[in-house]
Amino acid sequence: MNDRLFESLTLQRIDLVARLVADSHCGAEDKDLALCWIAELTTRLLKRQLQNEPDELH
Repeated sequence: MNDRLFESLTLQRIDLVARLVADSHCGAEDKDLALCWIAELTTRLLKRQLQNEPDELH
């Protein structure tokens, strides 16, 4: 999969989950789960970004 496409899809998913939780009357467990998903997606995205950066930027 193209890196830009992967990044775009991941950011769209993060945005969707955040908006759904923020705009609804979720319980604490649902909010915790949503935050875990956001953290997992963000961590994957950051790892991929760091792997694709030139070594001098690390």
